[in-house]
Amino acid sequence: MRKLRDNIAARHFRASKLALESGESTLLDCHADSEMLFVFSGTGAVTHGDGSLLTSQLTSGDMLLMPPFTAHRVENNGAAPLVIANVWWEDRQTIDEKVKGPVRAPRTRLVLPSFTTPNGRMHLGHVAGPVVAADIFTRAQRTLELDCYQLCGTLGFQTHVAITAAREGRSYRETSRAYSDDFLTNYRLLRVDFDVFATLDESPRFERVAHEFLAALDADGHLIEKTARVPYCEHGHGYLFEANVRGSCPHCGEEISSECENCGLFVSDEELMDPVCNHCNQPAAWRPLKRMFVPLEPHRAVLERYLMSGAYIGKMPDFVARVLQHKLPNIPLGIYSSDGIALPFRRQEDQKLYSAVELVPRFLTAQDMLASRAELGSDVVELVLFFGCDNAYLRCVIFPILLHLYDAQRFRIVGFFGNEFYQLDGSKLSTSRGHVIYADDLIRRGIPADWLRLYVCHTRPALAPTSFSFREALDWIEQRRSRLVSVIHHISHAVEMRHGGTVPEAGTWERLHRTFYQQLCERQQEGRRLFSVEGFDPRQIVELIDRLLHDLDRFATEALGPRYHPGIERAACAVSVAGLRLWATLAWPVMPGLCTELLAHLGIREAPYLNRALQWVPAGQSFNTRDWAA
Repeated sequence: MRKLRDNIAARHFRASKLALESGESTLLDCHADSEMLFVFSGTGAVTHGDGSLLTSQLTSGDMLLMPPFTAHRVENNGAAPLVIANVWWEDRQTIDEKVKGPVRAPRTRLVLPSFTTPNGRMHLGHVAGPVVAADIFTRAQRTLELDCYQLCGTLGFQTHVAITAAREGRSYRETSRAYSDDFLTNYRLLRVDFDVFATLDESPRFERVAHEFLAALDADGHLIEKTARVPYCEHGHGYLFEANVRGSCPHCGEEISSECENCGLFVSDEELMDPVCNHCNQPAAWRPLKRMFVPLEPHRAVLERYLMSGAYIGKMPDFVARVLQHKLPNIPLGIYSSDGIALPFRRQEDQKLYSAVELVPRFLTAQDMLASRAELGSDVVELVLFFGCDNAYLRCVIFPILLHLYDAQRFRIVGFFGNEFYQLDGSKLSTSRGHVIYADDLIRRGIPADWLRLYVCHTRPALAPTSFSFREALDWIEQRRSRLVSVIHHISHAVEMRHGGTVPEAGTWERLHRTFYQQLCERQQEGRRLFSVEGFDPRQIVELIDRLLHDLDRFATEALGPRYHPGIERAACAVSVAGLRLWATLAWPVMPGLCTELLAHLGIREAPYLNRALQWVPAGQSFNTRDWAA
């Protein structure tokens, strides 16, 4: 055997050897290197996979090859030490094939913004958070020619709504219906294009789906019954849950009601510190209560898999990693409430389904509504979630585990998009505190829906809180509107004055045209990245269409004047119009109304597709915008 020189081996390969004691495991890892695992002695298990995780048993003499980006973790489940060695190396060709290789487009992708709680009118915080971002993502997916559906609604039972209903002197359903109608009005004003809007009108279907979901968990052995203490009002208000009680967070000490908006961690009923009844403002006592629970801890691998797959976006990976540093809680199935779905378990029929557990039945009901009108096929359905940071634990931890327990094969979450709070004059927007500005009021005060969508994307609080200013919004919007009007009219005027109002064929190209066309190709490619689930970022999309508008403005100024050659003049007009078509396609997910009208002026009335956006507008197509104002 020829011995390799030490420097050659060190340059290409690295190796290590370790022993795991009984019950020990490595951390779940995922890297770009290829890795070979060798088992010297002992027995154990390796959890590994790309997308979904499998568990394989390990015994002495086993070898396992893991390609790049394969998540893996080794555990000693035997009595003796598990002695293993691993060798890893970088293989750029394999890495490139993994990263750049074609990915089969999913048959169906469902977008799930948080169902808005119908305890008040829709305010700008909803709009700047999940609502508009989810709509932009849905439209962007469609420009990439993917089957994508958006499921919205107010379906569900929350104690916040019950408190509002009591204050306003209405029933729970009347209150939910009134604010659901307000949300629908705002969605239509804002051109939010949903495929399903689920409300309590779907209660019979919702109850059936919820009972099927609970029965499946019970049948598969995922439920336990135990007695734990719960805050109790001795002044007539009974057991206290969610919005009916307040106290301090045991993790960070912040004053909270149903959720901690400071640290975002889950607070069980028995952990709430210094509980106080929100009805009579008296300190609560503690009483034992027998309930059914779903233990999350046995299923932490679900979260680890999503963490390694890159599905958590922005600040969510750090949040989930922090959650995983602790034992995951047991989630109760039931609470005491006047409204909700009764639990179908003996001796617990007087309890109603807990709103955190309702998340999966709400989705399944909306998906069932969609399936009744659209063919979803039998392939894996990919989900993309949009939510505020105050709901991060519900969406990033509870929902994926419960959905996995219900159906691990059909549903796969590919994106968790959270956002921080959108503020008004430096303070969080809040319906209950009266510190609020409403989307429809802004539209009535002179900000058109498309431009409001653009501005809230520009100021979207993805990673940190941002604040709305009416004057700043007007100034920022007017700058972009003026530039867009100038560019459109400049191009339209050149087409009218020099080519009789119809788009010419591209003539003789010069260096200026080629340079600008190369810019258009780069902008189109950047759009493909930002429209994908991996690269989606509303703020960057606004920056992209801003840059393209600036490119168009500069090119039109330089190229559309009188030229020494008529063919060069034709090329300038044709390339300008093609650039305007690309701009309208890239901006369409954000500004659908305006861009649909602009594309119609260019003779394009079919749905805009990004891969076809950088094409010539047919020669002879009329283009005149004198009677249209952006």
